[in-house]
Amino acid sequence: MPVLTAGAGETRLHETLALLTSQLRPDANHKEDMVFLKDVFSERSLGYLMKIHEKLRQYERQSPTPVLHSASSLAEDVAEELQSGPMSTEEQELLHLLTSPHLKAVLSVHDTVAQKNFDPVLPPLPDDFEDELEEESVKIVRLVKNKEPLGATIRRDEATGAVIVARIMRGGAADRSGLVHVGDELREVNGVSVIHKRPDEISQLLSQSQGSITLKIIPAIKEEDRLKESKVYMRALFDYIPLEDKATPCQEAGLPFKRGDILQVVTQDDPTWWQAKRVGDSNLRAGLIPSKQFQESSTPFSVLTSSQNISAFLLSFRLSRKDRQGSSGEGSDLGDTDFLTYEEVTCYQQRPNERPRLVVLIGSLGARINELKQRVIAENPHRYAVAVPHTTRPKKPHEKEGVEYHFVTKQQFDADVLNNKYANTESCAFCGNV
Repeated sequence: MPVLTAGAGETRLHETLALLTSQLRPDANHKEDMVFLKDVFSERSLGYLMKIHEKLRQYERQSPTPVLHSASSLAEDVAEELQSGPMSTEEQELLHLLTSPHLKAVLSVHDTVAQKNFDPVLPPLPDDFEDELEEESVKIVRLVKNKEPLGATIRRDEATGAVIVARIMRGGAADRSGLVHVGDELREVNGVSVIHKRPDEISQLLSQSQGSITLKIIPAIKEEDRLKESKVYMRALFDYIPLEDKATPCQEAGLPFKRGDILQVVTQDDPTWWQAKRVGDSNLRAGLIPSKQFQESSTPFSVLTSSQNISAFLLSFRLSRKDRQGSSGEGSDLGDTDFLTYEEVTCYQQRPNERPRLVVLIGSLGARINELKQRVIAENPHRYAVAVPHTTRPKKPHEKEGVEYHFVTKQQFDADVLNNKYANTESCAFCGNV
């Protein structure tokens, strides 16, 4: 660090700052901190602020003291004195100057500055001001958003009539700010009161706001901690279009998906509506999807028996068995119908040099397993392939190892069978080879 000399008190502040910057040396233990300080001290805006600070300090040291604080009154007294008797040419000229509007304005400004009368006069505080502060603590929140939605849903409290934040969508503007929470009461949007507005009017007001949006909020009594993002993944077993769902609390906040899409459920706080994202989607904001329990309870049984939608659900073996037996109590079995809406899955990352996972198809005689296998491979050639069989016969000239067969010796084949290396130990012999 530089050592200040005796005359350093007169050194300007921005020059001292430049001297400090030149004296910074990297330290092995605090290298990042030193680089940060050097970057801060080298900022041009900081240098400008230092120069402004010096100018203000210089003005404070050299600012003149006003002779009196009522120059306007003195000018009026002099003007009255001049008008009380005959005036010479010089006195008339002086009276004309003192009564001119421009000089009166200059003297009025002089008196205002001399008296330091800068602050506006505010009305006195009410007697119950402290009680009001204890009852309500208003918070002003300013969010910056583009054309994206705010990422929050609202509801009207039936008891108090207040507009309450009902849900915060993960990844939205409100969630990223961390300033808006579930249970907060919304009072104003960009200075417009929403107390007597309908929820659809408030939603339209929020959606029309572009750029920055200012909210006046009364925080909830207990702000819940922001939960960590869940890592639950579900495969959808049905199609969902929010704009066609009248049960959704907010159709614009719904997340459309198709059967087979993988969804990351980020929160299950609401028992009827979950928040989820589509895996692989570039949109990082979460949307509303019906929960498993809500979807199962709200789906009518007629959908299950429809020939167009039966493939989207799996009926339980219990119901199928009773149908085959010709049970007459069909109406009582509707509540036992077991169909799937979501299937929990997990992300599988295949490690290098790891053998592919085995898929085993099990079926009775006549189930056409080979046809099913060929169909699965034809529809997903990038995901499924036929296992390459092992053989003990000699390799032909046009064959390659690991393409048509794995060529092994008879002794190695028998040893692999004893070690349970093969999933299917059934083999056939031809000309002494297996």
